[in-house]
Amino acid sequence: MNHLELAFRNLQRRPTRSILTLLGVAVAVGSFITLYGLSRSVNENVQQAFEERGNDLTVRRRGVAEPFGGTVPEAIIPEIAKIPGVAAAAGQLLSFAATDNDDHVIAFGWPESSFYWSSVPLAEGRLPNPGERKFALVGKDIATTLGKHVGDDITLLGDKFHIIATTNYGSVINRNAVIVGLPDLQEATFRTGSVTYIAIRLADPANQAATDRVVKAIEGLGGFAVTRSESVLKNDSLVGLLDAVSSSMAWVALLMGVLMVLNTLLMAVLERTREIGILSAIGWSKERIMGALVIEGFLLSALGSGLGILLGIGGSRLLSAIPAIGRYIAVRPTPGLIAVTAIAAIVLGILGSFYPAFVATRASPAEALEHT
Repeated sequence: MNHLELAFRNLQRRPTRSILTLLGVAVAVGSFITLYGLSRSVNENVQQAFEERGNDLTVRRRGVAEPFGGTVPEAIIPEIAKIPGVAAAAGQLLSFAATDNDDHVIAFGWPESSFYWSSVPLAEGRLPNPGERKFALVGKDIATTLGKHVGDDITLLGDKFHIIATTNYGSVINRNAVIVGLPDLQEATFRTGSVTYIAIRLADPANQAATDRVVKAIEGLGGFAVTRSESVLKNDSLVGLLDAVSSSMAWVALLMGVLMVLNTLLMAVLERTREIGILSAIGWSKERIMGALVIEGFLLSALGSGLGILLGIGGSRLLSAIPAIGRYIAVRPTPGLIAVTAIAAIVLGILGSFYPAFVATRASPAEALEHT
Protein backbone atom coordinates (compact mmCIF):
# COMPACT_ATOMS: atom_id res chain seq x y z
CA MET A 1 0.00 0.00 0.00
CA ASN A 2 1.46 3.40 -0.97
CA HIS A 3 0.96 6.79 0.63
CA LEU A 4 -1.83 7.91 -1.70
CA GLU A 5 -3.86 4.72 -1.27
CA LEU A 6 -3.56 4.96 2.50
CA ALA A 7 -4.64 8.61 2.47
CA PHE A 8 -7.70 7.90 0.31
CA ARG A 9 -8.65 4.90 2.43
CA ASN A 10 -8.45 6.93 5.61
CA LEU A 11 -10.63 9.69 4.13
CA GLN A 12 -13.21 7.13 3.02
CA ARG A 13 -13.28 5.53 6.47
CA ARG A 14 -15.08 8.52 7.96
CA PRO A 15 -16.99 9.93 4.94
CA THR A 16 -19.19 12.34 6.91
CA ARG A 17 -16.24 13.92 8.68
CA SER A 18 -14.23 14.13 5.46
CA ILE A 19 -17.12 15.74 3.56
CA LEU A 20 -17.73 18.28 6.32
CA THR A 21 -14.04 19.16 6.35
CA LEU A 22 -14.04 19.55 2.56
CA LEU A 23 -17.05 21.82 2.80
CA GLY A 24 -15.40 23.84 5.58
CA VAL A 25 -12.29 24.40 3.46
CA ALA A 26 -14.47 25.19 0.43
CA VAL A 27 -16.50 27.79 2.32
CA ALA A 28 -13.29 29.33 3.70
CA VAL A 29 -11.68 29.57 0.27
CA GLY A 30 -14.90 30.78 -1.34
CA SER A 31 -15.36 33.46 1.32
CA PHE A 32 -11.76 34.59 0.91
CA ILE A 33 -12.12 34.94 -2.87
CA THR A 34 -15.47 36.75 -2.62
CA LEU A 35 -14.46 39.17 0.15
CA TYR A 36 -11.09 40.04 -1.35
CA GLY A 37 -12.69 40.29 -4.80
CA LEU A 38 -15.20 42.78 -3.40
CA SER A 39 -12.58 45.10 -1.90
CA ARG A 40 -10.42 44.98 -5.04
CA SER A 41 -13.37 45.57 -7.34
CA VAL A 42 -14.22 48.91 -5.72
CA ASN A 43 -10.94 50.44 -6.90
CA GLU A 44 -11.03 48.70 -10.27
CA ASN A 45 -14.56 49.84 -11.10
CA VAL A 46 -13.91 53.45 -10.14
CA GLN A 47 -10.70 53.43 -12.18
CA GLN A 48 -12.52 52.01 -15.22
CA ALA A 49 -15.28 54.61 -14.88
CA PHE A 50 -12.72 57.44 -14.95
CA GLU A 51 -10.55 56.01 -17.71
CA GLU A 52 -13.34 55.39 -20.23
CA ARG A 53 -14.34 59.05 -19.97
CA GLY A 54 -10.79 60.18 -20.69
CA ASN A 55 -9.64 61.24 -17.21
CA ASP A 56 -5.89 61.48 -16.70
CA LEU A 57 -5.84 63.44 -13.45
CA THR A 58 -8.43 64.29 -10.82
CA VAL A 59 -8.28 67.49 -8.77
CA ARG A 60 -10.01 67.38 -5.39
CA ARG A 61 -10.09 69.39 -2.22
CA ARG A 62 -7.10 68.60 -0.03
CA GLY A 63 -7.67 67.11 3.41
CA VAL A 64 -11.01 65.45 2.67
CA ALA A 65 -10.96 61.76 3.71
CA GLU A 66 -13.67 60.75 1.23
CA PRO A 67 -12.60 61.40 -2.38
CA PHE A 68 -16.02 62.78 -3.35
CA GLY A 69 -16.98 64.34 -0.04
CA GLY A 70 -15.65 67.86 -0.58
CA THR A 71 -16.26 70.59 -3.12
CA VAL A 72 -14.00 72.62 -5.37
CA PRO A 73 -14.85 76.15 -6.60
CA GLU A 74 -15.86 76.08 -10.25
CA ALA A 75 -14.15 79.43 -10.80
CA ILE A 76 -10.68 77.83 -10.57
CA ILE A 77 -11.21 75.67 -13.67
CA PRO A 78 -10.21 78.30 -16.31
CA GLU A 79 -6.99 78.96 -14.42
CA ILE A 80 -6.15 75.24 -14.33
CA ALA A 81 -6.96 74.90 -18.04
CA LYS A 82 -4.24 77.48 -18.85
CA ILE A 83 -1.47 75.43 -17.22
CA PRO A 84 1.02 74.12 -19.84
CA GLY A 85 0.46 70.41 -20.42
CA VAL A 86 -3.28 70.52 -19.66
CA ALA A 87 -5.28 69.73 -22.79
CA ALA A 88 -8.68 70.18 -21.12
CA ALA A 89 -10.20 70.69 -17.69
CA ALA A 90 -13.82 70.15 -16.70
CA GLY A 91 -15.68 70.15 -13.42
CA GLN A 92 -18.07 67.41 -12.39
CA LEU A 93 -20.58 67.41 -9.59
CA LEU A 94 -21.49 64.04 -8.11
CA SER A 95 -24.52 63.23 -5.99
CA PHE A 96 -26.53 60.20 -4.92
CA ALA A 97 -30.05 61.10 -5.97
CA ALA A 98 -33.45 59.62 -5.11
CA THR A 99 -35.66 58.86 -8.13
CA ASP A 100 -39.43 58.76 -8.57
CA ASN A 101 -39.58 55.24 -7.05
CA ASP A 102 -37.40 56.20 -4.05
CA ASP A 103 -34.60 54.31 -5.74
CA HIS A 104 -31.12 55.83 -5.58
CA VAL A 105 -28.77 56.45 -8.49
CA ILE A 106 -25.49 58.26 -9.05
CA ALA A 107 -26.11 61.62 -10.73
CA PHE A 108 -23.27 63.35 -12.61
CA GLY A 109 -23.53 67.06 -13.37
CA TRP A 110 -21.52 68.11 -16.43
CA PRO A 111 -21.01 71.64 -17.76
CA GLU A 112 -21.83 72.34 -21.39
CA SER A 113 -18.12 72.81 -22.18
CA SER A 114 -16.96 69.48 -20.67
CA PHE A 115 -14.70 67.31 -22.78
CA TYR A 116 -16.70 64.32 -21.51
CA TRP A 117 -19.46 64.99 -24.08
CA SER A 118 -17.19 64.09 -27.00
CA SER A 119 -16.84 60.47 -25.84
CA VAL A 120 -20.37 59.65 -24.68
CA PRO A 121 -21.38 56.28 -26.22
CA LEU A 122 -25.03 56.81 -27.07
CA ALA A 123 -27.23 53.71 -27.15
CA GLU A 124 -30.24 55.76 -28.18
CA GLY A 125 -31.14 59.44 -28.42
CA ARG A 126 -29.03 62.59 -28.74
CA LEU A 127 -26.65 64.88 -26.88
CA PRO A 128 -28.03 68.06 -25.27
CA ASN A 129 -28.41 71.20 -27.35
CA PRO A 130 -26.52 74.39 -26.38
CA GLY A 131 -28.26 76.08 -23.49
CA GLU A 132 -30.66 73.17 -22.90
CA ARG A 133 -31.79 72.62 -19.31
CA LYS A 134 -33.46 69.85 -17.29
CA PHE A 135 -32.25 67.06 -19.58
CA ALA A 136 -30.95 63.64 -18.55
CA LEU A 137 -28.86 60.93 -20.16
CA VAL A 138 -29.55 57.64 -18.41
CA GLY A 139 -27.17 54.68 -18.27
CA LYS A 140 -28.48 51.67 -20.14
CA ASP A 141 -28.56 49.35 -17.10
CA ILE A 142 -30.36 51.74 -14.76
CA ALA A 143 -32.77 52.69 -17.56
CA THR A 144 -33.74 49.03 -17.86
CA THR A 145 -34.04 48.67 -14.09
CA LEU A 146 -36.27 51.76 -13.77
CA GLY A 147 -38.20 51.01 -16.97
CA LYS A 148 -37.23 54.37 -18.49
CA HIS A 149 -36.91 55.20 -22.20
CA VAL A 150 -35.95 58.20 -24.31
CA GLY A 151 -38.77 60.71 -24.08
CA ASP A 152 -39.74 59.80 -20.51
CA ASP A 153 -39.23 61.97 -17.45
CA ILE A 154 -37.17 60.99 -14.43
CA THR A 155 -37.30 62.62 -11.01
CA LEU A 156 -34.00 63.34 -9.28
CA LEU A 157 -33.86 65.06 -5.90
CA GLY A 158 -37.44 66.16 -6.37
CA ASP A 159 -36.86 67.81 -9.78
CA LYS A 160 -38.08 66.43 -13.11
CA PHE A 161 -35.61 65.82 -15.92
CA HIS A 162 -36.46 64.87 -19.51
CA ILE A 163 -34.57 61.82 -20.80
CA ILE A 164 -32.98 62.64 -24.15
CA ALA A 165 -30.67 59.62 -24.44
CA THR A 166 -29.49 56.33 -22.95
CA THR A 167 -25.76 55.65 -22.70
CA ASN A 168 -23.88 52.42 -23.26
CA TYR A 169 -20.68 52.74 -21.27
CA GLY A 170 -18.53 49.74 -20.43
CA SER A 171 -18.06 50.27 -16.68
CA VAL A 172 -20.85 49.23 -14.34
CA ILE A 173 -20.77 52.61 -12.55
CA ASN A 174 -21.31 54.61 -15.73
CA ARG A 175 -23.95 52.18 -16.98
CA ASN A 176 -25.96 52.88 -13.83
CA ALA A 177 -25.44 56.66 -13.70
CA VAL A 178 -27.63 59.56 -14.79
CA ILE A 179 -25.94 62.54 -16.47
CA VAL A 180 -27.55 65.97 -16.18
CA GLY A 181 -26.46 69.55 -16.74
CA LEU A 182 -24.13 70.95 -14.10
CA PRO A 183 -26.26 74.06 -13.36
CA ASP A 184 -29.34 71.88 -12.78
CA LEU A 185 -27.57 69.54 -10.34
CA GLN A 186 -25.92 72.47 -8.54
CA GLU A 187 -29.33 74.04 -8.08
CA ALA A 188 -30.92 70.78 -6.88
CA THR A 189 -28.14 70.12 -4.35
CA PHE A 190 -27.70 73.75 -3.21
CA ARG A 191 -24.06 73.79 -4.36
CA THR A 192 -24.08 76.65 -6.83
CA GLY A 193 -20.61 77.49 -8.11
CA SER A 194 -19.09 74.25 -6.81
CA VAL A 195 -18.06 70.90 -8.27
CA THR A 196 -17.03 67.69 -6.56
CA TYR A 197 -13.80 67.39 -8.52
CA ILE A 198 -12.10 68.66 -11.66
CA ALA A 199 -11.20 66.19 -14.41
CA ILE A 200 -7.96 66.83 -16.29
CA ARG A 201 -7.06 65.55 -19.74
CA LEU A 202 -3.31 65.83 -20.34
CA ALA A 203 -1.67 66.81 -23.60
CA ASP A 204 0.92 64.05 -23.17
CA PRO A 205 -0.20 61.60 -20.45
CA ALA A 206 2.70 59.24 -21.18
CA ASN A 207 5.26 61.93 -20.31
CA GLN A 208 5.80 61.53 -16.58
CA ALA A 209 7.96 64.65 -16.28
CA ALA A 210 5.29 66.79 -17.94
CA THR A 211 2.62 65.22 -15.72
CA ASP A 212 4.65 65.98 -12.60
CA ARG A 213 4.94 69.64 -13.68
CA VAL A 214 1.15 69.85 -14.15
CA VAL A 215 0.55 68.29 -10.72
CA LYS A 216 3.02 70.66 -9.07
CA ALA A 217 1.43 73.68 -10.77
CA ILE A 218 -2.10 72.73 -9.69
CA GLU A 219 -1.09 71.93 -6.12
CA GLY A 220 0.76 75.27 -6.08
CA LEU A 221 -2.59 77.02 -6.39
CA GLY A 222 -3.23 75.89 -2.82
CA GLY A 223 -5.80 73.65 -1.20
CA PHE A 224 -5.92 70.99 -3.93
CA ALA A 225 -4.89 67.33 -4.14
CA VAL A 226 -4.13 65.85 -7.56
CA THR A 227 -4.20 62.12 -8.28
CA ARG A 228 -4.21 59.83 -11.26
CA SER A 229 -7.44 57.96 -12.00
CA GLU A 230 -6.04 54.66 -10.72
CA SER A 231 -5.19 56.23 -7.36
CA VAL A 232 -8.31 58.26 -6.73
CA LEU A 233 -9.48 55.96 -3.89
CA LYS A 234 -6.04 55.36 -2.43
CA ASN A 235 -6.58 57.48 0.70
CA ASP A 236 -10.34 57.05 0.97
CA SER A 237 -11.26 56.23 4.59
CA LEU A 238 -14.41 54.28 3.69
CA VAL A 239 -12.62 52.14 1.12
CA GLY A 240 -9.79 51.62 3.61
CA LEU A 241 -12.33 50.44 6.18
CA LEU A 242 -13.89 48.09 3.63
CA ASP A 243 -10.47 46.68 2.78
CA ALA A 244 -9.58 46.18 6.45
CA VAL A 245 -12.88 44.50 7.34
CA SER A 246 -13.04 42.27 4.27
CA SER A 247 -9.37 41.29 4.61
CA SER A 248 -9.77 40.41 8.28
CA MET A 249 -12.90 38.35 7.61
CA ALA A 250 -11.24 36.63 4.66
CA TRP A 251 -8.17 35.58 6.66
CA VAL A 252 -10.28 34.43 9.61
CA ALA A 253 -12.35 32.28 7.24
CA LEU A 254 -9.23 30.79 5.66
CA LEU A 255 -7.62 30.01 9.02
CA MET A 256 -10.83 28.36 10.21
CA GLY A 257 -10.66 26.09 7.18
CA VAL A 258 -7.09 25.16 8.09
CA LEU A 259 -8.12 24.43 11.68
CA MET A 260 -10.83 22.09 10.38
CA VAL A 261 -8.19 20.15 8.44
CA LEU A 262 -5.97 20.01 11.53
CA ASN A 263 -8.89 18.85 13.71
CA THR A 264 -9.92 16.14 11.24
CA LEU A 265 -6.40 14.76 10.97
CA LEU A 266 -5.81 14.92 14.71
CA MET A 267 -9.02 12.98 15.40
CA ALA A 268 -8.06 10.46 12.73
CA VAL A 269 -4.65 9.97 14.34
CA LEU A 270 -6.16 9.39 17.77
CA GLU A 271 -8.61 6.85 16.32
CA ARG A 272 -5.92 5.01 14.37
CA THR A 273 -3.17 4.83 16.99
CA ARG A 274 -3.13 1.01 16.87
CA GLU A 275 -3.09 0.97 13.08
CA ILE A 276 -0.18 3.39 13.02
CA GLY A 277 1.64 1.18 15.49
CA ILE A 278 1.18 -1.83 13.19
CA LEU A 279 2.55 0.16 10.24
CA SER A 280 5.55 1.12 12.36
CA ALA A 281 6.02 -2.49 13.49
CA ILE A 282 6.08 -3.85 9.93
CA GLY A 283 8.80 -1.46 8.89
CA TRP A 284 7.18 1.87 8.02
CA SER A 285 9.53 4.67 9.07
CA LYS A 286 8.33 7.72 10.96
CA GLU A 287 8.96 9.83 7.87
CA ARG A 288 6.80 7.51 5.75
CA ILE A 289 3.93 7.61 8.24
CA MET A 290 4.18 11.37 8.50
CA GLY A 291 4.21 11.59 4.71
CA ALA A 292 0.96 9.60 4.45
CA LEU A 293 -0.78 11.95 6.90
CA VAL A 294 0.57 15.06 5.19
CA ILE A 295 -0.74 13.73 1.87
CA GLU A 296 -4.10 13.25 3.57
CA GLY A 297 -4.03 16.91 4.61
CA PHE A 298 -3.01 17.90 1.08
CA LEU A 299 -5.96 16.00 -0.41
CA LEU A 300 -8.44 17.64 1.97
CA SER A 301 -7.05 21.10 1.25
CA ALA A 302 -6.75 20.61 -2.52
CA LEU A 303 -10.22 19.15 -3.00
CA GLY A 304 -11.71 21.77 -0.68
CA SER A 305 -9.90 24.55 -2.55
CA GLY A 306 -11.22 23.32 -5.90
CA LEU A 307 -14.76 23.41 -4.59
CA GLY A 308 -14.06 26.74 -2.88
CA ILE A 309 -13.03 28.33 -6.18
CA LEU A 310 -16.45 27.46 -7.61
CA LEU A 311 -18.14 28.87 -4.49
CA GLY A 312 -16.03 32.04 -4.69
CA ILE A 313 -16.92 32.68 -8.33
CA GLY A 314 -20.58 31.94 -7.58
CA GLY A 315 -20.53 34.20 -4.51
CA SER A 316 -19.00 37.04 -6.55
CA ARG A 317 -21.72 36.74 -9.15
CA LEU A 318 -24.34 36.66 -6.41
CA LEU A 319 -22.99 39.91 -4.93
CA SER A 320 -23.01 41.53 -8.37
CA ALA A 321 -26.64 40.46 -8.80
CA ILE A 322 -27.72 42.33 -5.65
CA PRO A 323 -28.99 45.73 -6.90
CA ALA A 324 -27.53 47.71 -3.97
CA ILE A 325 -24.06 46.38 -4.88
CA GLY A 326 -24.27 45.50 -8.57
CA ARG A 327 -25.21 49.04 -9.62
CA TYR A 328 -21.86 50.36 -8.49
CA ILE A 329 -19.49 47.39 -8.38
CA ALA A 330 -18.99 44.39 -10.65
CA VAL A 331 -17.30 41.84 -8.36
CA ARG A 332 -14.92 39.86 -10.53
CA PRO A 333 -12.16 37.90 -8.77
CA THR A 334 -9.03 37.86 -10.89
CA PRO A 335 -7.27 34.62 -11.92
CA GLY A 336 -4.30 35.75 -9.86
CA LEU A 337 -6.42 36.14 -6.71
CA ILE A 338 -8.02 32.72 -7.26
CA ALA A 339 -4.66 31.03 -7.79
CA VAL A 340 -2.99 32.70 -4.78
CA THR A 341 -5.94 31.84 -2.51
CA ALA A 342 -6.00 28.20 -3.58
CA ILE A 343 -2.24 27.83 -3.17
CA ALA A 344 -2.35 29.54 0.25
CA ALA A 345 -5.13 27.20 1.43
CA ILE A 346 -3.24 24.11 0.25
CA VAL A 347 0.05 25.24 1.79
CA LEU A 348 -1.63 26.12 5.10
CA GLY A 349 -3.46 22.80 5.03
CA ILE A 350 -0.20 20.93 4.55
CA LEU A 351 1.49 22.89 7.34
CA GLY A 352 -1.49 22.23 9.58
CA SER A 353 -1.18 18.48 9.01
CA PHE A 354 2.36 18.32 10.39
CA TYR A 355 1.29 18.47 14.02
CA PRO A 356 -1.11 15.48 13.77
CA ALA A 357 1.59 13.66 11.83
CA PHE A 358 4.09 14.38 14.61
CA VAL A 359 1.61 13.12 17.21
CA ALA A 360 1.14 9.94 15.20
CA THR A 361 4.84 9.10 15.25
CA ARG A 362 5.60 10.17 18.82
CA ALA A 363 4.55 6.89 20.46
CA SER A 364 6.66 3.75 20.12
CA PRO A 365 5.22 0.76 18.17
CA ALA A 366 4.76 -1.19 21.43
CA GLU A 367 2.77 1.63 23.06
CA ALA A 368 0.66 2.10 19.92
CA LEU A 369 -0.16 -1.63 19.72
CA GLU A 370 -1.32 -1.62 23.33
CA HIS A 371 -3.85 1.14 22.47
CA THR A 372 -7.45 -0.09 22.25
